[in-house]
Amino acid sequence: MNFDGIIGQKDILLSLKKSIENGRVGHAYIFNGPAGIGKKTVARAFAGIVLCANREGSAACGKCIPCRLYKEGSNPDFMDIEAQDTSIGVDAIRQMQEDIIKKPLYSPKKVYLISEAEKMTVQAQNGLLKTLEEPPGYAVIILTTSGYDALLETLRSRSVRYDFRQYSEEEVREALIREFGTIPENADFIVSYSGGIIGKALELAGSEEFADLRDNTVDILFKIRNPGLYSIFEIYRFFEENKSKLDTILDIMLTIYRDMLVLRKTGNEYMLINSDKKDIILNNIQDFSAGKLLTDINTLETARKNIRQNANFQLSIEVMLMKLQEE
Repeated sequence: MNFDGIIGQKDILLSLKKSIENGRVGHAYIFNGPAGIGKKTVARAFAGIVLCANREGSAACGKCIPCRLYKEGSNPDFMDIEAQDTSIGVDAIRQMQEDIIKKPLYSPKKVYLISEAEKMTVQAQNGLLKTLEEPPGYAVIILTTSGYDALLETLRSRSVRYDFRQYSEEEVREALIREFGTIPENADFIVSYSGGIIGKALELAGSEEFADLRDNTVDILFKIRNPGLYSIFEIYRFFEENKSKLDTILDIMLTIYRDMLVLRKTGNEYMLINSDKKDIILNNIQDFSAGKLLTDINTLETARKNIRQNANFQLSIEVMLMKLQEE
């Protein structure tokens, strides 16, 4: 329930701590950043501190009734509002408004956490705006979002905004060690592939499904260069069977092409993202010139763009594969 165990985001944590210590907790906050960056973790820790009845500086005591109830997930002065299906409708906001007019039961404040706030309908956002125009003095509303621009300007202007930054490689490694007790075997790849998003790194490191998908993708990538052994249509089946994971497959392929290009240009094996796949990369790199690798990278990005623009999936993949096979 405190900030002590949170890795990174030091500037944000320092600002929140100062607002707590100075008695200047605002009525509305927007925590903005990519999915998995830790917005909700910080939001829930902040909420726990704000709800504490016997706060010690900027830390919750962990012993009072509000703290104990919050830890159990039953503090009536806290409400977590999440999307039902794909959106947060106006009914959820009306329920919050009916609750917010009642004074806190145990805590000095009431906290409302709206997760993935970009999923609020326009009606829901307009309803929330009415609350933010004249919020009760004891109310704190926290919105987490990975789509800041999807929020109404009037909502944004009435909220304190915090932008969550991507984590350093050292911070991601620290999170992996804390979660798994040791560095996973494929940590170098996970750290690079996660793009500084701890939530993504933790999910991937603990996913056997992802590990299998990655192994199969690497295998397929090098099969593409053997048109005499494997036909386009045989290889296409892999993409069709994993259609919902296409972005991940293309990302994995791009990192392999990037690694081969780095080796072609520098010869430096220590710069590889896929360091645990070094042997298979070295065994196949002779089939790829630097120019071919640049062309193939462009081919992958073009296929991704076309499919996102609702082009025919089978045609887009088959054209991509034919271009990847070209000398």
